Amino acid sequence: MSTLATVKDLKVVLLKALPAESDAAADQCRDILQQLNTTAITLEILTETLIGKEVSKLKNHAALGTAAKTLVKKWKKVANASPGSVSKKVKAERRDSTQSATIADAESEWAGLAPQRQAICRKFHSLLAAVKSALTNGEDSINAAAFDHLTGPRAAEIEAAVVQKHGSSPHHKSYVDKARSLAFNLKKNQDLCRQVVLGQVTATALVDMSTAELAPAATQQARAVESARLQDAKRLDWNEANEDKINEMCGIRGDLLKASLFTCGRCKSHKTTSTQKQTRSADEPMTVFVLCLNCGKRWKC
Repeated sequence: MSTLATVKDLKVVLLKALPAESDAAADQCRDILQQLNTTAITLEILTETLIGKEVSKLKNHAALGTAAKTLVKKWKKVANASPGSVSKKVKAERRDSTQSATIADAESEWAGLAPQRQAICRKFHSLLAAVKSALTNGEDSINAAAFDHLTGPRAAEIEAAVVQKHGSSPHHKSYVDKARSLAFNLKKNQDLCRQVVLGQVTATALVDMSTAELAPAATQQARAVESARLQDAKRLDWNEANEDKINEMCGIRGDLLKASLFTCGRCKSHKTTSTQKQTRSADEPMTVFVLCLNCGKRWKC
């Protein structure tokens, strides 16, 4: 079995054992860390599997934290020593040339496509590249070189998934509409961009998402609250269920809560509600229907 396949299998087992709360899970994670430590892992394997992201989750673990930190530190040295990985000082001095090289490497992923499809891939790549600072800075960040290796293929995968579902020709209206919709939502939803780059959301799953699913988490939450409010407003017993809120908004407190125009003949309660309906001819007075909120008796007068 190749080293890449071995690391992928170990990652699958590690994901099942996380967050290693039980003793058995902790022992299993310890064995995985030992196997990873003895495995010769290159930058390409780190980029392909993103195993460092999962091992970093164990840094704060009481029993496994030291081993996880040592392993992540070792992999950072491997990434920094690999070709294409330069120091921050050199990056600052040659930012423009490095950025151009990164874009050129990404465009090699879709070099054989039609011009319009290349333009769509380039747009997706620019949107995914916008989350680089969020993924390459911080304690649990991924290597910048690994990020640059991911964005190009991810953009090509998204465009290919759009073509597969909405027509083999980029001139199809459904293809153009879907590409524009995805670009708009990826620009608004930075969390979704990060998930796509990390492989947590596949290109096929992204294309299959509805407009509601593509929206940012805050927008989805606001829509859910509004939907629940509208659903609640359709209840036939809304007035009874929200009686306390209504009384509070209207300033009805204390003895005013007992006040009523009608008294129940059964339980003598003053908590009654009434409605009026025209049950007779127009020149006759309306009929009043009364409901006792205490015992449920109904009568008309």
